[in-house]
Amino acid sequence: MLMSIARFLGMSVALLVAALVLQWLDAALKAATAQYQVARKTLQTSGREETAAEVARFRAAFQRVVELVDANRVAFPGEDSGLVMQVDAQIVGAIIVIGIGSREAARDALAPIEHTLSELSLRSAPAE
Repeated sequence: MLMSIARFLGMSVALLVAALVLQWLDAALKAATAQYQVARKTLQTSGREETAAEVARFRAAFQRVVELVDANRVAFPGEDSGLVMQVDAQIVGAIIVIGIGSREAARDALAPIEHTLSELSLRSAPAE
């Protein structure tokens, strides 16, 4: 009986932690997505330095997502981890392209990130 109670409590704590991690991930993705939108708008309206700064801020915001996924590998299937790494690599690519100075190429580099952020957000949204 005592073993059953301990097992139940252990499973309850694990479920609670998993739910908290998903909430944290959802919040981190929302913050990163908001910064992504700022970076995209800056690309349209400002110069190279301003755009590079906003994309760097986006990458910094996205690092929280990377940290959460890395720290909780069990909670995230390989595909989700792969998508997170893909976005991080795309951000680095966009930073390089912005440094070269092609606005159109930078736009092309940032564009696919939006879809992946949306996909990750749908997967991490807490169940209602």
